[in-house]
Amino acid sequence: MKSNVIMVSPDRELFGIKIKQETKTEFLNLSDLQEAYTKARLINGWSNKGHFQDIIAQKENIERIYCLLDELNIINSDFSDFIKRCENSSLLKVLKEVGVYKTTGARSSKTVWAHPAIWVMVALELNPRLYAKVSIWLGDKLILNRIEAGNFYKSLSKALCIFKVNGEHIDYKKLAKALNYKIFGRHETGIRNLATKDQLQKLYELESNLAFAIDMGFLPTFEDVITTINK
Repeated sequence: MKSNVIMVSPDRELFGIKIKQETKTEFLNLSDLQEAYTKARLINGWSNKGHFQDIIAQKENIERIYCLLDELNIINSDFSDFIKRCENSSLLKVLKEVGVYKTTGARSSKTVWAHPAIWVMVALELNPRLYAKVSIWLGDKLILNRIEAGNFYKSLSKALCIFKVNGEHIDYKKLAKALNYKIFGRHETGIRNLATKDQLQKLYELESNLAFAIDMGFLPTFEDVITTINK
């Protein structure tokens, strides 16, 4: 998947706040995390740990972040050089320069993103309950399934080209609509970016099976494909 799609999935929800995640970078939204924490803190009476930027800038967390970046092979310097670089600029600027932290939008639409490892570290510092809820996200298959669904749709579209050779019209909008109704029960623009990992897995499995059936000659026409999806 070449484009950087923003997922807003129920599998990325904290205390009623859906945490946005980019498919290409896998960055998670820190502004969403702050909103979820603020809501949960008021409900549960948690102590106020402040803003995520203040947490990231804490002395002990600077060392943690350095170790994360070093283990991920994102930086190639020792800790003293990293500290000097931060002192000459700022930690957040350095994180932006190495590509693990960014701000998008402006004014009312301004929002902040970070590498998953840094995002989870912030969640831990805010509250252990938040960390417990999100720690498994790094190992789930939400982003992988979104990518696979896109790849297998391309494979399915390629397989459908055999019908064009026979002079048959391929209605790709009709195909996408049939697939969405089958998996999600409705059709709307961008619906796959709101999906759960299980829904996406079912989608790419369906696309893969259809492409195989076409290649093997089991579905000789485009309408056979649509009929099979709707069964």
